Amino acid sequence: MHIFSHIMLSAFMATLTMSCAGSSASESTSLDSIAIAATDSTPSAPAPKTDSLTLSFVGDIMMGTTYPDSIHGTHLPKDGGRHLFDDCRDIFQRVDIATGNLEGSFLKGPGKRRPMGNPKYYFVFRMPPEYVTNLTDAGFDFVGLANNHINDFGEPGRQSTMSTLRDASLAYAGLKGLCETAYLTRNGLRIGLTQFGHGGNNLDVTNLNELRRVVKNLRDSADIVIVSFHGGAEGAAHTHVPLRQENYLGENRGNVAEFAHAAIDAGADVVYGHGPHVPRAVELYKDHIIFYSLGNFCTPYRMGIAGPTGYAPVAEVTIGADGKFRSGRIHSFIQQRGRGPVADPTNTVAKFMRKLSQEDFPSSPLKIADDGTLSR
Repeated sequence: MHIFSHIMLSAFMATLTMSCAGSSASESTSLDSIAIAATDSTPSAPAPKTDSLTLSFVGDIMMGTTYPDSIHGTHLPKDGGRHLFDDCRDIFQRVDIATGNLEGSFLKGPGKRRPMGNPKYYFVFRMPPEYVTNLTDAGFDFVGLANNHINDFGEPGRQSTMSTLRDASLAYAGLKGLCETAYLTRNGLRIGLTQFGHGGNNLDVTNLNELRRVVKNLRDSADIVIVSFHGGAEGAAHTHVPLRQENYLGENRGNVAEFAHAAIDAGADVVYGHGPHVPRAVELYKDHIIFYSLGNFCTPYRMGIAGPTGYAPVAEVTIGADGKFRSGRIHSFIQQRGRGPVADPTNTVAKFMRKLSQEDFPSSPLKIADDGTLSR
């Protein structure tokens, strides 16, 4: 690498800061660095803070799985999945921060999968570690790990996933005592992120005291706080937010409305969810936006993608430096088997989410236009 190229790479990396700290850590591990000017070694001045930030959010990402081995062929997309995000990468690359939920482990080799009950309802996912470059090339900056599939291959799967993401400089959070929070810096603003889920080692979506603790810690050290959650019952029969505790397959999947409101009351600026495998309503609560489920986003194999389970919205939102909602849009995509999210020119997904929002949160001032534009 030429010296000039090395210097420019250092300057680029200085725009990104990350940390991932568990509750037992004395302080966050940080990749903060000082940009070196191309002409001399004088540290650059801190970037001035802007008055707004544009973000994008998606739901479940499981780009293909090497489990189970099958005589009927692979469960992996063509060309190593390099084209999975072709229809939407322009969104991720133009926003300040792009995030999603990583539904599974990055792990090489067979590994030991977790015990399963009825295999009709339980699945395990194991993505090739090299697939992480599909995320970074597309423009993702953060993925949440707090979900039921991060534990599919136990501690080796969790450690391999974190190591893979760390080596790719992709921020992550959500595992209790391992990586509860992450930080990114954009436009002079420090953004704190976390994710809650159900089961295993996850920060617990049913524990509001834990939520308040984590949000307070983020609020104390960040300008903007983003909370993600994996909760709610699953499937096309559960598109509505029931405003009560949801139980599914014998497990408490949380009261997602109570959780989201508690997060904002504790200091969160944006809340977005996933887990039901279908999109759900959007609400504007105290001038802060909540997406109750963004459904499946990129799950080309081993998941149902018919009807609403194939709806793959990309939420784009601009907030002020105070964290309050300014504008946004629901971009409509629909999945195709083996290909991932494909642009939907009819805006079916946005219209579907508008209907749910009107029915579930009729007093919310949020408006959703035919093309998915979000406004007050």
